[in-house]
Amino acid sequence: MSEGDWMNPGPDLPQTMRAALLTGYGGPEALKPADVPLPSYAPHNEVLIEVKAAGLNPFEAKLRRGWLAGLFPLPLPHVLGTDVAGVVVRKGFDVSELEVGDRVYGLLDPMRQGSYAQYVAAPSYLVRRMPANLDFAAAAAVPMAACTAWYGLVTLAGIGPGSRVLVQAASGGVGAFAVQIAKARGAWVAATCSEANCSFVASLGADLVIDYASQNLADSVSDLDVVLNCIGGETALESYQVLKRGGQLLIVLRGDMVELKARHEMMAQYGVTTREVAFSAQPEILDQLRPLIEAGTITVHLERSLPLEEVAEAHALLDAGRRRGKLVLTMGDG
Repeated sequence: MSEGDWMNPGPDLPQTMRAALLTGYGGPEALKPADVPLPSYAPHNEVLIEVKAAGLNPFEAKLRRGWLAGLFPLPLPHVLGTDVAGVVVRKGFDVSELEVGDRVYGLLDPMRQGSYAQYVAAPSYLVRRMPANLDFAAAAAVPMAACTAWYGLVTLAGIGPGSRVLVQAASGGVGAFAVQIAKARGAWVAATCSEANCSFVASLGADLVIDYASQNLADSVSDLDVVLNCIGGETALESYQVLKRGGQLLIVLRGDMVELKARHEMMAQYGVTTREVAFSAQPEILDQLRPLIEAGTITVHLERSLPLEEVAEAHALLDAGRRRGKLVLTMGDG
């Protein structure tokens, strides 16, 4: 049966596309741009997106290294990429919430071909129309980082007016959104970062900014309801000390044995609850974020955009850490 029998018509499509192929587990050099066929897409419940930009996340660096192969066994070669922003060019016959030509963004399934490519197919329920005030690069920076921050602070911890919150690594992708989300919910917010990023983090709205290199955490803040820890290791253990009894420590999932080995002892000693915050494709969070983004209450901070052909350099920057906002790949005119 022809494509036209199944899918709504759209612009003519090429036979091949550029994509960044993960050819084997390893360093950034394992990602190689290549010409590949367009992805297949289901005739129902799916859309084909012309990708304009793809956000970069530490999660994808872990996939690249093979650190998560037990949970996410990728068929190699594989196209990485979970954050996408682009334009719908085909849609399934039963997709009613989106139209061909819509500007969309979303968080994709990491086990399928991802967004480091000029086209990607996705279930329509995973994507949403982009906030009207964002361009493609900014939109691609939102889904995983912002949804992770929201899921931890709002869904799990239930912060609200009067909550006392600490965000660690507040200049990074998750951290920068977390500070803004917590302020939007009416919380008092402390944040840790390097001296070079103190002004940036203060501009996000943090009530107290702590330079982790020169200031002792326990001397700077205490009696907190929630700590969102994006670092792990010894900083996670220090986080227990600044929470009040009954508080919550949120660990952005890192597979961190330092904290894991001490978790139950620390919870018992300090009377707190520890929860792991893993990324999750929950598009309803994007629905809640949209009005805040369009009102300017939450802003998107890009550190750098790089073209798809420079994907190895982009991942080298990702590996280097110490981000101020997000890194994004663009597909020509993104």
